[in-house]
Amino acid sequence: MRKKMQRTLVAILALAIVLTAPAYALSFLFGGKDTEKVQTSTIEDDGLLRVYLKSLNDPESLGLTLAGIYTVENDAGFRFARDTEIVLAAQDGNILLTTGGLTIDMGESLTLTRHQAEEGAENGIYIHESEKDTLFAGDLTVTEVDGGLQCILKIHIEDYLLGVVAYEMSDSFPLEALKAQAVAARTYAMGKKWTSAGRAYDVVDTTQDQVFKGYDARYTNVIQAVEETRGVVGTYNGGFAMCYYTASNGGQTALPTDIWGGSGDYGYLAMVEDPYDLENPSSLVNSLTVSANCEQSAALLTMLQEELAELNLPEKDVQFERVVDVEAVEPASEGSLMYTKLRFTLEASYAREGYAPQEGDQTPPLFGEDAGLADETLSSVAGLALARRGALQTPYELSQGRETLAENPVVELLVYDQIKDGLSLGLNSSDYELVRVEKQTDSEGTLESFTISMRRFGHGVGMSQRGAQWMAGEYEKDYLEILNFYYPGMTVEKIDWPEVELTPLEDLPESIGRARARPTPTPSPAPLPDLEEGEYYASVVLESRASTLNVRESPSTTARVLTVLDYGRRVIVCKEVEDGWARIRTAELEEGYVKLEYLQAE
Repeated sequence: MRKKMQRTLVAILALAIVLTAPAYALSFLFGGKDTEKVQTSTIEDDGLLRVYLKSLNDPESLGLTLAGIYTVENDAGFRFARDTEIVLAAQDGNILLTTGGLTIDMGESLTLTRHQAEEGAENGIYIHESEKDTLFAGDLTVTEVDGGLQCILKIHIEDYLLGVVAYEMSDSFPLEALKAQAVAARTYAMGKKWTSAGRAYDVVDTTQDQVFKGYDARYTNVIQAVEETRGVVGTYNGGFAMCYYTASNGGQTALPTDIWGGSGDYGYLAMVEDPYDLENPSSLVNSLTVSANCEQSAALLTMLQEELAELNLPEKDVQFERVVDVEAVEPASEGSLMYTKLRFTLEASYAREGYAPQEGDQTPPLFGEDAGLADETLSSVAGLALARRGALQTPYELSQGRETLAENPVVELLVYDQIKDGLSLGLNSSDYELVRVEKQTDSEGTLESFTISMRRFGHGVGMSQRGAQWMAGEYEKDYLEILNFYYPGMTVEKIDWPEVELTPLEDLPESIGRARARPTPTPSPAPLPDLEEGEYYASVVLESRASTLNVRESPSTTARVLTVLDYGRRVIVCKEVEDGWARIRTAELEEGYVKLEYLQAE
C-alpha cells in the first residue's frame, strides 16, 4: 500500500464543501510532433478505453488515494477533496465505502468520476493494491462480483498508452523503437475496442491483452514516444490491423494461423527472415554444444541410444559410437524455421564373437577364413576342435570384439518433446521456439562437435521488440520503417481524437447526496474482557489509517473473512501460530486469525 497521511473526506452528502479547479488531463500534453508523414484517417472515435484491472484479482477490499477532483457519479453533493483516502470493501453483495471515520453502503456498484483540476496538477487515482506506485488517470467503476471488487478504468487511450509502452518495452530503448511500440499498442487496443461488443470492458491490463500499470512520470522517453505518435494507428481493409508483437522472434516472423491455427485475413503480415532480431545480442537463446561422441550431454546420449535400439537392427548388441551428421527437418509449416525434428546420422558398432587359439599356440586352425563356412558351422566344428586339442593341451579361447556397422543408422528426435524438454532448451511454456544446428568440423570435414540452439521468446507474430530495438539503435531506422518491415501490408493513418472534456465541479447540478443513502456511523467497539493466562493486548497497525484488517476463520489468506478491524482497534492475542499468524479475540468475536505483522503489542 502507499504510505500516505490520513486524508479527510471534505464532503459527503450534507457535509460537502464545494471545490473548483481548472481542467487537467495527461492527454492534453500530447501534440503529435511527428505525425505529419502520416495520412489523416476517416475513422471517428472518442478515444476512450475501458480497461479491466484484472491484475488486482477482484480483491475483497481496495485502498484508494484520490489524487485529483472526484465525485460519485457526477453527484455534486458527493464529492471528495484532493488526496482523500478511501477504502472500498465487499460485504453481503454490496460495497462499503469508508473514509474519515464514516462508512457508507454504496450498493452493488459505484463510479468515481474525475473532474477538472488546476493545470499541471495530478488528476487520477492511486490504487494501493496495484503493483506499481503509479497514477490511474480516469474514471473508476467498482462492482461487487462474487464477493470481490471488479475494477474497470475508463481512460483516454493516450493516457492508457503511457502505462503500456513503459512495461511492454523498456524506457531505455531507442526512441523510434518506442514509437513503433506505441503505434502497435494503440492499434491493438483500438482493434479490441471495436470488437468488444456487449462486454463491460475493452481490454484487460495483463498479458491476456497488454500489460498496463499506470502512469509514471520518470519514463520520459515513453512519454515522448506516445506524444509524437498521438493518434497514429495501423489499418487494413477498412478496419484496424491486429498489431501483434513479441519479445523476440528468433530470426523469423510467424503467421497467426501457424501459431494459433484457425483462419483469417492477415494480409498485412508475412513470414520473413528477421536479421535484426537475430543480430541483437539481447535476443534470448538457449544453446547446448556437445562433441560428436556426446560426452558433454548424458541426456542426449541416452536419447540417441534408446532411438538406436528401437531400429531393431539384425546385428548383435548395436551401440552408439558418435554423431556423423545432424540436421533440422520437417518444419511445422512451409518455409518456417519451426522444425519439428532433428535427424541424427550415427556411427555405431556391433559385437562379433569367434574362437581363436590361446596366445602362443602355433597349431593352425582346422578351417581358414576363406573356407566359406557360416559362423554357426565354424562354431560347431570349433567345438569339436576344442575337444580334440584339449587332449593335446592346446585349447582355444572365446574371442570377442566390435566392428563398425557398414551403413550409418539414422534416428530422429522430436524437437518439442525430446530436445526442448529433455535438454532444458525451451524458452516458452508453449511450443513456439525455432531450432538451429551449427556444426563444427575438422580440416577433413569430419564432425567434431555441434551446437543446438533454440530461439524465439514469445509467439513470434508481428513486431519483434528486440528486432525493433536493433533496427532503431544500430541501423537508425525510424518508426515507420520498423512498422513497414513487420506489418508490410498495413496502412499507417492518424486519428484526430476529440479533446478530453472534464466537467468543472461548479457546472454540476446542486445535489445533497441523491445518489446514495445517508451514512451510517460505525458503532464503538465494546470494551475488551480480562486477559487469560498467556494472552496479551495489541492494537491494529496498518500502513494507512483508512485501511482495514481482515479477520479470517483460519490462519490462511484463502480462509473466509469473519469481520474487519479498523486501524487502532484493540484486540486480545490468544496465541501466536505458524507462518506469522495470530489467534485473536474481541468482546464480539470468540476466535479469529490475523497476520501478526499488523498487530502491535501494548
